[in-house]
Amino acid sequence: MLFGYSKIKVGIIAGIMALGVVLSAPNFMPESMYKGLPQKVREWYHPVTLGLDLQGGSYLVMQVNTNELVAEKLGSLADLVRTSLREEKIRFAGLKVENDALQVKILKSEELSRARELIRKQDSVPLDITANGDTLRVAYTEDALNTMKSQAVDQSLEIVRKRIDEMGTKEPQILRQGVDRIVIQLPGVQDPSEIKAMMGKTAKMTFHLVDEETSVQSARAGNIPADSMLVMGDETGYIVLKRSVVVGGESLDSAKGTYDEQGRPAVSFSFKSMGAKKFARATRENVGRRLAILLDGEVISAPTINTPITGGQGIITGNFTVQATNDLALLLRSGALPAPLTVVEERVVGPGLGEDSIRSGTIACVIGLAIVLAFMVIVYGQFGVIADLALITNGFLLLALLSLFGATLTLPGLAGIALTVGMAVDSNVIIFERMKEEMMRGVTVPAEVLTRGFQGSFSAILDGQLTTLFAALFLFWLGSGPVRGFGVTLGLGLATTLFSAIFVSKVLIIAWVNLKHPKKIDL
Repeated sequence: MLFGYSKIKVGIIAGIMALGVVLSAPNFMPESMYKGLPQKVREWYHPVTLGLDLQGGSYLVMQVNTNELVAEKLGSLADLVRTSLREEKIRFAGLKVENDALQVKILKSEELSRARELIRKQDSVPLDITANGDTLRVAYTEDALNTMKSQAVDQSLEIVRKRIDEMGTKEPQILRQGVDRIVIQLPGVQDPSEIKAMMGKTAKMTFHLVDEETSVQSARAGNIPADSMLVMGDETGYIVLKRSVVVGGESLDSAKGTYDEQGRPAVSFSFKSMGAKKFARATRENVGRRLAILLDGEVISAPTINTPITGGQGIITGNFTVQATNDLALLLRSGALPAPLTVVEERVVGPGLGEDSIRSGTIACVIGLAIVLAFMVIVYGQFGVIADLALITNGFLLLALLSLFGATLTLPGLAGIALTVGMAVDSNVIIFERMKEEMMRGVTVPAEVLTRGFQGSFSAILDGQLTTLFAALFLFWLGSGPVRGFGVTLGLGLATTLFSAIFVSKVLIIAWVNLKHPKKIDL
């Protein structure tokens, strides 16, 4: 039994080879034939996805405005401090936020220490509180700021991914870049204006009771209570609201576009259990009052509470179009961004340039493959033909893995495939040269030559492939975008190369020996 391979082992290897051909087939199918397949089949049986540089599309770099995040956090802290100082009967003045810090003057110096400890308890994040006379300056520590900003970028990354996925964009690439930036690659999208509009909305929604006791005119003149605020509405003009949040958008469970009783476009929403309880309690205790829905600092609706809403569901009405309600529902479902996003770089790659890249990359791969195939046949004869068949099998297996894993093929990825072509036959060259060495030592029995050739070359092949695999892993781990694409194709190519060089070549040689029954090995 040559190489100790039973019929079962040979059958398994042949089955893997056949499976590779079947799974890579979508890459060679005409588009009309592929679209004729059932939808459920196409969900997992698909060709390799082409990256931005190969099919064209949009490239956006967005910056997370972490400074606004800090200002918002300090504003919320100011509200908590104001309320807690009043409850503890600590007199204060000049409570304001400026220069990334909260400042408050304690009117009685003997209460300064108590005020400091009270303020420290208002936030779980570490605070740096310093005193200048009777004035306390409250700021977040450097470590707290760095953690807060890093978490905001990570959260923004996930929300951006949810929004783009819900918009149906195919195979987007969304990556973090540096400290506060997010890279968005949208293959096939030539007009990113809709994406930019959706990403530019923070979508922070909160519910507030309307302050019926303070007129808009009085508030605009500066006579507004500390626990109220003046905001702008789309239809209502200015309106005075209570600062305290009845329930926040983070308590939403779902949202979708619908129609109200008059047939006008609207957005229906439902709360999670805790949010539903808060909403029910607020509407039960404030029947007859108006409840405003605040979205990104503007009132979009301020209906009157006619009856308690205890089902945890509601509807947002207004001067909406159908598209506007769908967009708003999408934003609410994906969640609010912790900080605004700003586009700092934008590029659009035309499909023509992508086609040129594919053409150039394909030509390079074909020429390289042809040279390698011819070289192996010229140098090693019929064993070169076996190596070429193993190389072709390697190509099918690599395409099958890229398709199965849903990998995105970029121009550097094409370079990785071209490199894999050369490295694949390198293993066969080592095996054949080791066979030559065995024959020079006097080994003449074909089975013995073949067995020693494969066994003696295995360690060298494995060592070479592993060192390259480590490089591919580091490229994938430390790189981003196209660099990771190169690392993916190179790493998968190494795996298929090992399989084709060691196992596929053996099976083909077994078939050749059983067919020809050679008396000697001619290399």
